[in-house]
Amino acid sequence: MTARFTVYAAAVLLLLSATGCSGDDSIRQAAQQSTQQFEAAGVQGMENDALFMAEAASANMLQVQLGEMALERAVSPEVKEMAQEMTAGHRRVMEDVESIAVEGDFVLPTTLGANHQQVYDEVSKETGIGFDLAYIKRIREEHDQLLKRYEDMAENGIALEVKQFASKQLPLLREHLQEAETLEDRLSDI
Repeated sequence: MTARFTVYAAAVLLLLSATGCSGDDSIRQAAQQSTQQFEAAGVQGMENDALFMAEAASANMLQVQLGEMALERAVSPEVKEMAQEMTAGHRRVMEDVESIAVEGDFVLPTTLGANHQQVYDEVSKETGIGFDLAYIKRIREEHDQLLKRYEDMAENGIALEVKQFASKQLPLLREHLQEAETLEDRLSDI
């Protein structure tokens, strides 16, 4: 076992424990299936890439689902406008995720991971301006986490297509984070 593999294996375990993935979590299941496929093909050290791809699929599904909900339920025109932009942007990212998954033999979850489902459920309980504030807060928090994870994968991914994908998405994620922060500041004054 190489030192690099050990570092990645430790990082994957840390990520799984930090994100609270349960044994039946769709992200964890997809990552494990991908890793098993890679190992069966003789490719080692792909745990972090597999986990990232599964996380990316779930995170983008969450962004699209939250955006669609916000288009229906938000009261602020600015929130609806942002939801439209987020939904369109993350649909495009999801298309890239799916394309890379096919090319690279990654298994993707078809449902939200447990933590993403929890975020969706929390936001969906809100109504009126409370919904708008909850939506923007979660969008900002999720994009802050996504940006850090994508930056890490752009630097440390194993598969070239995963590194390139992560790198390609950084400008969009930075833009979305900035917009969410700006709108959150504006709405918090209400």
